[in-house]
Amino acid sequence: MTPEPFVSVTEVAQFLQMAPRTIARMARHGRIPAYPVSGSIRRTWRFKLSEVENHFGSQLSTPIIDAGVQVPAETSKQ
Repeated sequence: MTPEPFVSVTEVAQFLQMAPRTIARMARHGRIPAYPVSGSIRRTWRFKLSEVENHFGSQLSTPIIDAGVQVPAETSKQ
């Protein structure tokens, strides 16, 4: 089994059908599981979709990620 890849703000925004700025703001305020990549004031965030799903899972009517579905690889750089 391969480790789950990290994804960008844009991919999480598409996954949750939200604006990328909203996802970045949520990450800054600790409202969504996120990992800061840069150490400067303006951070680049990365996420694991399984953690995002678990975080929002109680609010969703159906699971977003099924056990056999591949998580998309990072396609854009931020």
